[in-house]
Amino acid sequence: MEKNNNQQLIDMAHGMQEEIKMKILEMIQQAASPYDILYEVANFLEDVSAERGYAQHIIDNIHTIYGIALKEKKPLEDEIKDMEDRAERIRKSLESGKFSDEENARMDFAIKAHERKIKQLKELL
Repeated sequence: MEKNNNQQLIDMAHGMQEEIKMKILEMIQQAASPYDILYEVANFLEDVSAERGYAQHIIDNIHTIYGIALKEKKPLEDEIKDMEDRAERIRKSLESGKFSDEENARMDFAIKAHERKIKQLKELL
């Protein structure tokens, strides 16, 4: 009985998780950042668990703890890039002219808040 359970575990490890195992190995062989590997695993776990937001929760924690608190360069740079990308998307929405004055004011406020946060993060580099 125990032998069958062990074989099932072996078969499963070579089956369902083979894709992520090979992806991790490939990323290591390509000398990818350990943070990028963690991001990949977090995204995989979110997909297989159907737990929406899990990957972003992990990424946010990495950015805060390793980036802001420990001032490690890669997570700080990733957070800055994410903030810059979001600010640019908001800016494009604002420039589209498709929104009310009140909505435009909110978007302008959000852009300025992003710019302040980006400046703060860059000072940590």
